[in-house]
Amino acid sequence: MNWLTFLPAGITLALSVALGLLALPLHPMWCGRLLCTVAGTTGLATVGTFVFVAVNYWATLHPRAANRLPEWTLVGDDDPVPVWLGVPATVLTAVSLMIILWRSVRWFTEVRAAQRMAEGLLRTDVPIAVAVPGRRGGVLVSRGLLQALEPAELEVVFRHESSHLRHRHHRYLAVGALAAGTLPPLRWLNERMRFALERWADEDAADATGDRELVARTIARVAILRSEPIPGTAGFSDSGVIQRVRALLDEAPGRNPVTGPVSLICTGLATGTLALVALQLDRAFNLSFM
Repeated sequence: MNWLTFLPAGITLALSVALGLLALPLHPMWCGRLLCTVAGTTGLATVGTFVFVAVNYWATLHPRAANRLPEWTLVGDDDPVPVWLGVPATVLTAVSLMIILWRSVRWFTEVRAAQRMAEGLLRTDVPIAVAVPGRRGGVLVSRGLLQALEPAELEVVFRHESSHLRHRHHRYLAVGALAAGTLPPLRWLNERMRFALERWADEDAADATGDRELVARTIARVAILRSEPIPGTAGFSDSGVIQRVRALLDEAPGRNPVTGPVSLICTGLATGTLALVALQLDRAFNLSFM
């Protein structure tokens, strides 16, 4: 085992940090998709590297048990994994798996709770508008929001939240939350992805209503009335309202019919390949990526 073992995780992690700091010149739709892809593959590559090193460390300690493992899970040389590398990898593997399990359970619990609330109108004067995923989900609004907004503004709200549901943005949020929870450097990437999803829904609402100023005004008004967000959901309760309003008051962004798909495919292939190499799946399937 040498430094090449950590190269795929290092490259994807560096790319994630860079994308978390830089604004992409793409339509929010392609930004959201690209950032979600990078977050997922970075998490897979990094945690996969932890697992790979930990498995090889314990194979060093228990060589007889190692004979039962698939060949692709072990390094190609006979050099034992040192303690200073194996112990941290084992600890990081355990912590990462615990965080993934905890966040997954928490996310499903929050979604179930939101689905139960979505069965009817929220009888509260607190203005709430969120997208609740799943078959029993829908657009969840409160009595306070219905009373505070005009009919045209309510249409903007429903168009925005319907965009979240139609494009299954809850899956993007889940991937980003898992990646950021496991790898703290990915928090900036997750925040930028969340902002891109909100901008994506904003643009869908603007396209549906044909009035960008109305959407901008509605976002600003709901932001003034908003309360604490409901965890695990997407909606007007998210941050970045000022930037979203400014973007809507500008010209509509280009749809990037060529650069968007090309950027997503190239980035996905690059980071996906690195994730596969980090997991040693290239050896499992007798493929050669690098």
